[in-house]
Amino acid sequence: MASGTDPTIYKDAVVVLATAGIVVPLARSFKVNSIVAFMACGALLGPFGLGGLVASVPFLGAITVSSQEALAGPAELGVAFLLFVIGLELSFERLRTMRRLVFGLGLGQIALSGAVIGAVAYGLGQPPTAALIIGFGLALSSTAMVVELLASKRRTTTSAGRASFAVLLCQDIAVVPLLFLISVLGAQTEQGSLLVGLAQAMIQALGAIAAIIVVGRLGLRPLFRLVAAADSSESFMAATLLVALGTGVVAAAAGLSMGLGAFIAGLLLAETEYRRAIEVTVDPFKSLLIGVFFLTVGMSVDPSQIADHPLTILGIALGLFVAKAALVFGLARYFRLSKATAIESAIMLGPGGEFAFVLFGAAVAAKLLAPGVAGIVLTAVSLTM
Repeated sequence: MASGTDPTIYKDAVVVLATAGIVVPLARSFKVNSIVAFMACGALLGPFGLGGLVASVPFLGAITVSSQEALAGPAELGVAFLLFVIGLELSFERLRTMRRLVFGLGLGQIALSGAVIGAVAYGLGQPPTAALIIGFGLALSSTAMVVELLASKRRTTTSAGRASFAVLLCQDIAVVPLLFLISVLGAQTEQGSLLVGLAQAMIQALGAIAAIIVVGRLGLRPLFRLVAAADSSESFMAATLLVALGTGVVAAAAGLSMGLGAFIAGLLLAETEYRRAIEVTVDPFKSLLIGVFFLTVGMSVDPSQIADHPLTILGIALGLFVAKAALVFGLARYFRLSKATAIESAIMLGPGGEFAFVLFGAAVAAKLLAPGVAGIVLTAVSLTM
């Protein structure tokens, strides 16, 4: 009896699983970073790679991703889970111990890099709002890549590892207010003034955040006590996914980002005794969905755009790395880190990061940043990564 299932519905999922289950482990056997492998597969299998040849060579449709939009949902979930785990890893004790590097070196790097890069963007003709978003978006580095690199080289506990992690931790925290800022700016109405639009969006956003925090503080601990008492790993997993995704959906419904809601949920759960169990439960989902996110990042790299603007893109990539590395080195020396530590930290933090794609994507959707400008800048960010 013939099945009524259309196999093409699951093609993109099969491609993603094949990448995660076969290509990435093969790449790791050759000492290639898994994130780089995901990005390379995205560039190869995406619409600007082999996917663009499907019309001429139909059989390629079976092994390529039909469109970047097809993976947009899972990619957004990957970012939400990343922020959820970042929230879980934060604690007042940890921040207090690392406060000098996190709030000194980290905030200094974000502020200086954002100001310098934003000033250059403004000088090149970008509007103030776009220049601000470009500056702070490019100031952020890749948490996923640097942390994996430090772990694989067993350098997490070195001076450079601790300094880099402290800066990345501050950057991860900064993503939340930056996403909030873009949400607020994007929510202003064309009929009203900027101040009125900001006030309305701020009230709505603060109301949603307050509701999430109040409900979370009152309900999360009893919920996980109930689930833990059932002694069912499936129920515990379901409750964890419900909290992470549910708060993300509530935040999105209020005009904020899913990542912001998931981050708040992680912060609330970090105060409970179930923190470590939740981290273990969520890690496989996070890793796979983050892989999907970097797959879509690779798919966004358009070789024709590089061919049309080679000097511009290479100039942005080189300038970004040199500027950020120089600022990190100078700040690290100011905070009395050794020259070797400062150099290693500068090299790791110099490239752009994954949150530039998140921030610029949100800014383009909110019509705060021109798509063409975002495409050129993000291509340069991909090259640095």
